[in-house]
Amino acid sequence: MKITHLLTGLVLTVGLLHATAPVENKTEGALTAKLFGSEGNQDTAIDAFMKKKIEKIGFSIVKANTHIENFYYEKYKERNVEMISFYDITNLNEIRPLLLHNPDFGAYTPFNFLVYKTLDKKNDDNTWYGHLAPDTMLDIIGEKDPKARASFTTMINKLDDLVVKELKPTKTKEIRHTKPLPEKGLNKLVMKFETPDDMEEFVENFVMKHDEYFTKHDFIIAGFIDLKFEYSDRDLDFDKYDAYWVSLLCHFKFSNSIFNHGVPQAGLFAPCSVYFYVPKGKNELHVGYASVDNWINALEFKDEERIKYMRAIDAEVVQTFEELGFKKEN
Repeated sequence: MKITHLLTGLVLTVGLLHATAPVENKTEGALTAKLFGSEGNQDTAIDAFMKKKIEKIGFSIVKANTHIENFYYEKYKERNVEMISFYDITNLNEIRPLLLHNPDFGAYTPFNFLVYKTLDKKNDDNTWYGHLAPDTMLDIIGEKDPKARASFTTMINKLDDLVVKELKPTKTKEIRHTKPLPEKGLNKLVMKFETPDDMEEFVENFVMKHDEYFTKHDFIIAGFIDLKFEYSDRDLDFDKYDAYWVSLLCHFKFSNSIFNHGVPQAGLFAPCSVYFYVPKGKNELHVGYASVDNWINALEFKDEERIKYMRAIDAEVVQTFEELGFKKEN
């Protein structure tokens, strides 16, 4: 069974005022992300790299949401970045044992490879590209096992090595944070259900209902991958789960207010990978995703009004899941 449900979209959230820009290039604090830079607009070269090169090391694109600045202009008549694109990628073979070890790796299966360029050609005529640091992603999901952390980091480092080899960036930019990440980086909920006659039919019906409910709250689905199907199709063991899929949840209004208003690098957290799984033999549908408190801390947002708004949208996601019958995990 393969569910195809892909809509063009962007990030989980809602809109407001311009955000206070995160502090970059600091020498202190933990690394949020390291971005690579190349002079000029490198959109064509990076797009070709993502679509033709990353498969050589086992990565694939789950969904490419490119040139989102055009959607912002069409909807809000605002063009404040020259270019911003999102490539949601994963390495299905290498992430499989990690998903079997810890289902919370779904929060970054896929993860976002961000590409952007500002309009400031005088001071910053560069295309910036990259992803959250491996430690950031691992700390958000709460992974403690050294072997699992090392395996995930090695997988990500292979990608960065290929980026350097193929795209030949001429500069790098570090984003760091001094405020610690939230103690609990994931929002996690669970829903009990009666044993279905057909699990695939149950999943299909739930996905349709899920999308309907979130659409009513002005969210959109920016991508989808059925991992249970993908591994079954490859004859790879994934029997720990009766079902497992990831939906990319987004909200244009919020993303426009941040990425298109001074903080395009916040797109590192976009879109929000919401992972769902049913443990084998259990009538429980689990869901999890990274909370916006990770954005707030890792990018050091200061504007209290904006922070309040971000948390309100995060709460709206929880509310929507509760409407679907979920309850928060302790």
